[in-house]
Parts: sequence; C-alpha cells; structure tokens
Amino acid sequence: MSNRSSAGSLTVFGLGLTLAVSLINSPAEGGQGASQSPVERGKYLVGITGCHDCHSPKASGMTPDLTRALSGRPSTTAVPAPTKAEVHASLDFTAFAGPWGQTVASNLTPDAATGIGTRYNEASFITAMRTGKKPNGTQIQPPMPNEVYQNMTDEDLKAIWAYLRSVKPIRNAVLVGVPPPAPAAGQK
Repeated sequence: MSNRSSAGSLTVFGLGLTLAVSLINSPAEGGQGASQSPVERGKYLVGITGCHDCHSPKASGMTPDLTRALSGRPSTTAVPAPTKAEVHASLDFTAFAGPWGQTVASNLTPDAATGIGTRYNEASFITAMRTGKKPNGTQIQPPMPNEVYQNMTDEDLKAIWAYLRSVKPIRNAVLVGVPPPAPAAGQK
C-alpha cells in the first residue's frame, strides 16, 4: 500500500470517527445534549440498543406494539422447545431456546407485581448490566447482549433506569406457562 492510500484511508477513518462522535453528542439526534433529561437520554438509549426487539411484543412482523412497550413475553407466546444444537426464537422474538436452555424477555415496565421494580433498584440494575448477573446471582441468558451494556457509562445506565421507571406500567407475568429450569447436576 502506498503512503498516499494510507493517508487517504486515515482521512476517511478520521472523518468517519468525527461523524460518529458528532452524532453521539448531537442533541438533535438524541445524543446527550445539555438540555436532555435522564429520561429523554434513557429513551434514546433504549431505542438504539434494541431493547424493543425482544422486550416489546410485536404489532406485526418485527414492529413493536408500543401499547405494550417493554412488557416482555406475552403469556400467549409459546416458548420454543429446548434445543442443544440451534437457537430458536418465537415469531414475536420474545421467547428463545438454545444450548443455554429457554429464555423469555423480561417485563421492563415499572408494574409493581410483574415489572422490573420487583427485582431491581437502580444500583442492582447497574450491577446486573455490568456483571451479566441478576440480583439473585443467576446469569442473564442469551440473547441479552450483556457486552453492550457492560461498556456503557454509569450515567447512561442510570438514564436507562430512569426511562424504564417512567414508562407505562403493564401487568404481564412473562414466566406464565414456562417450565422452571431443571436443577443443576448435584442439586435438588
């Protein structure tokens, strides 16, 4: 590669990096502007990190049903059969099965009986996102992209928490009809 093409590649890379940084910091694009509240920032982050992909039931195809936004797997959605060699998803993408077992998308709304507040507070939410472990010590299962959240700042995770606490509470017990996991070898 010639010095000229190396310099051109670096220039393109530098322009791309500058554009990415400006988009992240642009209030018009949902970035963290000086006038943006934590709830607004959290809404933006929930939108760009794909939370609705799994945690919101679908209206049609992969379009989230925003009347049930972030309420997790509906009890009417069948959980795919366990499989050791493949990953299977329900048609609404709220229930999964794979080598790890079966997983359903959690209810992230602030419903007092079935929502995220029954298991988490702000500190335990941040810890779970950093460690990939729920407050009870169990591992957060696929397809949850823990690696994405582990790299977020505390301010971003607090903003997501603030937004989740602000959405409409929806009573939805996501584990209805889901068999409990088998005990680990040696446990009863």
